[in-house]
Amino acid sequence: MNLRLLFGPHLFPCFLLLTLPLSAADNWPIITSRGDTLYENDRPFRFFGLAAPNIQAHETQVLPDFSNRFPDDYETRDLLESMRRLGARATRTFALSVASPADGAMPAYISGRRQFNETAFRCLDLVIARCHEYDIRLIIPFIASQSFENVRGVDEFSTLSGKEKGSFWYDEDVKSDFRYFLDFILNRRNTVNGILYKDDPAILAWQLGNEFPSYYGDRKLDPKIWEPRITQWSLEMAAYIKQVDPHHLVMEAGGNRAAFLASPHIDVISTHLYEYWNRLAGLSTDLASVARSDWKECRGKKPLIVDEFGLATVENNRALMRVIKDEGISGGLLWSLRCHRREGGFMVHNEGGTPINSYHFPGFGAGHDYQETQLLDLLRVEAFAIRELPVPPVTPPAPAPVLFPTQDGLTWRGSTGANYYVMERSAQAIGPWETCATGLQDSVIFRAKELEASSDGSPVTLWTDESAPAHSTRYYRIRGFNVAGGTEYSPVLAVTKP
Repeated sequence: MNLRLLFGPHLFPCFLLLTLPLSAADNWPIITSRGDTLYENDRPFRFFGLAAPNIQAHETQVLPDFSNRFPDDYETRDLLESMRRLGARATRTFALSVASPADGAMPAYISGRRQFNETAFRCLDLVIARCHEYDIRLIIPFIASQSFENVRGVDEFSTLSGKEKGSFWYDEDVKSDFRYFLDFILNRRNTVNGILYKDDPAILAWQLGNEFPSYYGDRKLDPKIWEPRITQWSLEMAAYIKQVDPHHLVMEAGGNRAAFLASPHIDVISTHLYEYWNRLAGLSTDLASVARSDWKECRGKKPLIVDEFGLATVENNRALMRVIKDEGISGGLLWSLRCHRREGGFMVHNEGGTPINSYHFPGFGAGHDYQETQLLDLLRVEAFAIRELPVPPVTPPAPAPVLFPTQDGLTWRGSTGANYYVMERSAQAIGPWETCATGLQDSVIFRAKELEASSDGSPVTLWTDESAPAHSTRYYRIRGFNVAGGTEYSPVLAVTKP
């Protein structure tokens, strides 16, 4: 096909966007804690939202040249605007990736021993800076206990230090290397807004890592040996973080909860509550009951955040959110939200071979089997309720979509909040236009597991014009719609059919 874009915005690379100035709002304080409550100034800070594990890096569907490994400004804004429309005031990144030969040349945040990827951290700069615009706070876990593909974690960090697996938790050289990393990130000056990370109110809490008990659980190691090691490491590193950054909250990642509740350097307790994984492990799937038990330990001592929950029915999630809201738990983050792709469609992620895929705002038919629309609608109601606010009316989607060609049709860069799209066609660039397709959706992922594993990150064809005459040129434009209205038209795309 011979295709050309006739009219449209210039598409700047991410590094150019990083030069835009941005400053923190004067009335946007760093979140603090007193007793078992988080505070924004003198008002309790409570929230519902979604975890955003690819807001700092895409782990799959990465192009061969890695040019889309780190989200650009469009993708970052899409995620944050989705959360804002849902009423979220907080989200959580995933752990920062560690380089590994197993991932080939895939860029990572921690690229070598005491070496860090500036391109990656400029992406995180952008995320943190944009949070100021959308009034959303970030929980940032430093490192994963697991060794996920294209993320990697503590074992790979030990390898970069020239030490054996497991030494991350007890070897003094590896711990020194990690403190070097903490110095780097806490003292980093954001290239977008000029604020030191340790002074930036966009950061709700530094989390020591992701699911530290998984380290010995996944590897079938003796918890009597490894839990004390992880707990001691956590207490030591929390004290060091407070030494460098005394302003921000520190959140644990699992270990001996009694020790964390007693520590003056750990401010927030975390818990992850999943119906699906609990069922596999033979644990209670009554998430509300488990939350009550966790809160009983923390109440009157320190705030509790359910920083991951879900893989559950609407009713199970509803009961959990009711306990969080009614009993004083600080907040909860549904797992998980993925953004529109700059190449068209959405980023996708399948949860361990389950029928459940990542959520795409505002909810689509492709997510029917895991109640996507119902869950996102529920979350929106509860996110405003926990803030003691009425649910506002839906607003029209934005920005205008952008059409792209694929080998066998068209795809488009989507509009945040659009339920569906209408395609128009003309024999001339200036019209007249006819509607050639309506009710189109850009979350049409019925095979998310296969697409997630795709090695080339190719765009997904969202629509093909079967009725266009052969050997002719046709012009296309598209708009996104929801119940409140529509976007502007996309730039016009000319397509010459062989």
